[in-house]
Amino acid sequence: MDADTHDGLDLVLGWNAVKVGRIIGTRITTGLADHGIGLVQFGVLSCLAHGAALTSAEIARAVFVRPQSMAQVLDGMEEQGLIRRAAARSKGRRNPVQLTVDGEHTLETALAIALASNDLTSLGLDRTESGRLNELLLTVIRAAEEPPEQHAHRAVS
Repeated sequence: MDADTHDGLDLVLGWNAVKVGRIIGTRITTGLADHGIGLVQFGVLSCLAHGAALTSAEIARAVFVRPQSMAQVLDGMEEQGLIRRAAARSKGRRNPVQLTVDGEHTLETALAIALASNDLTSLGLDRTESGRLNELLLTVIRAAEEPPEQHAHRAVS
């Protein structure tokens, strides 16, 4: 496919979104790996910021991980001393997760790495364009989180 051709995969928004996600995601994951955490762990730390106490299921929904996988992620983070569970684990009982002091420090470092990845000048976007891209992505994310009836209302207006 020729670089000047605007057909095929170039026309598929989803394909382009996945490619951009991987390009930008690689920047974040590489920086985070240098500090011993991955993108999912960064998401968990961010969800628990500011004293939030969430359950495993709530965190899984927020970071787009299957609830069955979240227990393993949280176990690893607990072993690293980044989080603590409020009580002994037992089936069917709410067991909120909270950040530890080490988790708060790790989040500060991880957030600096993640925010640095917003600089897309090396990829051809200036600061304003990078901000606009993020706004557009957030628009899609927020709309996807709304109830379906909100989508119908938006289409009419």
